[in-house]
Amino acid sequence: MKKPRYITISIILLLLLSAASSSANAFARPLAATSPTLGAALSYSVLAGSIVTNSGLSVISGDLGVSPTIGVPPHVTGFPPGIVNAPGAIHDGDANAAAAQADNTAAFTTIDQGCTTTYAGTQDLTLVSPLGPGVYCADAFILTGNLTLNGTGVYIFKSSSTLTTSAGSSVTGVDPCNVWWRLVSSASILGSGSSIIGNILALTDINLQDGASVNGRVMTQVGQVTLLNNNIFG
Repeated sequence: MKKPRYITISIILLLLLSAASSSANAFARPLAATSPTLGAALSYSVLAGSIVTNSGLSVISGDLGVSPTIGVPPHVTGFPPGIVNAPGAIHDGDANAAAAQADNTAAFTTIDQGCTTTYAGTQDLTLVSPLGPGVYCADAFILTGNLTLNGTGVYIFKSSSTLTTSAGSSVTGVDPCNVWWRLVSSASILGSGSSIIGNILALTDINLQDGASVNGRVMTQVGQVTLLNNNIFG
């Protein structure tokens, strides 16, 4: 027995609507976060836009540089007693640092990607741990304990202002090369004894307090980097 024509047409319409809905949902989903290419900045552990000052026995595993610099040289102070391990070197306002700063600026733009999760106001990342890959946005981020990152992919944390961490706080769980902190127009302050993974890109200053460590990079565009008995490696 033949099915009535209206039933057949209804089934076809339902299939078309289902396909259209699936297609719309696919386009509505945020794209996965992607890492930038650091280019000339890849060899740098510390890069500042004005000065780098160090107190105590800070140890840097890669290059340390300043560009475009402010005032007369030297723009890097406190090395020694700070140590830049070979093959890392200090680049104070030279062409190498200038090229790295250009690529740092480009990376800062590249990680300005669409948010997969947006928090209202200031977000304590400890309270939402663990997190999977994605782009996380807030007016500011704080860290009062441990943030565990869990899953293969890229993590981008976009703050409209700062990242402020309490003493002893930490970020753990994934390859630091896949973690990016984008801090707009303000300082990043890592509390005493903090242990952070990832590439910290700030527009202005980065201040590492006594004993804080970073498995990754700390890089500013126009401001300074202040070190105090820190270990920056990666």
